[in-house]
Amino acid sequence: MRYVNMKDNFNIGELLTSAVAYKGLPFPGGWLSKDSYTRREQSQLGATLRKKDASGRWYFMPVQLIHQGKHYEIPNAMISFTGKKTIVETPMVGRKGTVKELINLQDYEISLQGVYEGEDFPDEELAELNTLYNLNESVEIDCALTSIFLDQDDRVVIKSIDVSDVKGTENMQLVKMNLVTDCYFELVIE
Repeated sequence: MRYVNMKDNFNIGELLTSAVAYKGLPFPGGWLSKDSYTRREQSQLGATLRKKDASGRWYFMPVQLIHQGKHYEIPNAMISFTGKKTIVETPMVGRKGTVKELINLQDYEISLQGVYEGEDFPDEELAELNTLYNLNESVEIDCALTSIFLDQDDRVVIKSIDVSDVKGTENMQLVKMNLVTDCYFELVIE
């Protein structure tokens, strides 16, 4: 029987495409020489836009969860936001339409997906993520999108986590998380 090293037979992009049914455009810096690649690494708000991995390859928009100064980077991350408003509408008798009485923003719902990869099964990284999930408190999130949509004091709570099988691999693990924003409130009692 011949042993085949499974990690050499898979492409992270193809695995993400099969797992989450989405394929993004190729990263534009991937085929350019180092000298011709001049895109900025930081957003105008100071968040990291582009970063190099351990192999020296550029990747776009890293996502980090932060708790008590410790950074947990979600590798090969895809992040999306959903925002909704609460609107109390009162119909007017004899008139067309409604009166919008109360309008407020609900918490943002954030979907975060990533693939952990290692030389062997990434159990240490998954154990760290599990420790972070088991905290019953909010954590900071840092990425280019959160610096745009969230206020400086806003944090997130990990509502759910889904650790899915990546078919036929030994050294990769797909992780999906649902998060919700936790805004800072100041209660004034008079």
